[in-house]
Amino acid sequence: MGIRTTLTLLGLTLIPMLAMAGDEPKMSCVNNFSFSQDFLHRHPNAGGACREVKVKDGQKWARFDARVVDLQEKDKNRQVTVEFLDTAGRPVETIGFIAPPQARVVVNGREMTYGALGKGDELSFWIPERRAGIYAAPGVTQLKEVVVARID
Repeated sequence: MGIRTTLTLLGLTLIPMLAMAGDEPKMSCVNNFSFSQDFLHRHPNAGGACREVKVKDGQKWARFDARVVDLQEKDKNRQVTVEFLDTAGRPVETIGFIAPPQARVVVNGREMTYGALGKGDELSFWIPERRAGIYAAPGVTQLKEVVVARID
């Protein structure tokens, strides 16, 4: 094998390794996140539904996915009932919350309003470490907490 071929093969081997070296290490819900006692008291199955952990502005956030199962209009707001899903896609808890119809949310990777939500849409929610709030995205300073209306 010639030196040019050897260098080409070496370069092709190193490119993916260098790309991976720049990635942030994946954080685990089990090893890198501590739920507050209040949160675990209210949501004892949360550990099995946690999907990923990210750090935003020095704060750890855990992501949870949920599926919309009911929608109702309540006093110019929208009551949204969702089933939080475990990592196998099975429901672990049902929660209802109230949001103004113009409030924004990310659904299946697309940003839309709560007013445009439909049954079956999948939402992601973020929970800050050691606090009990539920948010649409990591970053407490920019967002308001989702108002929980009902826990079934």
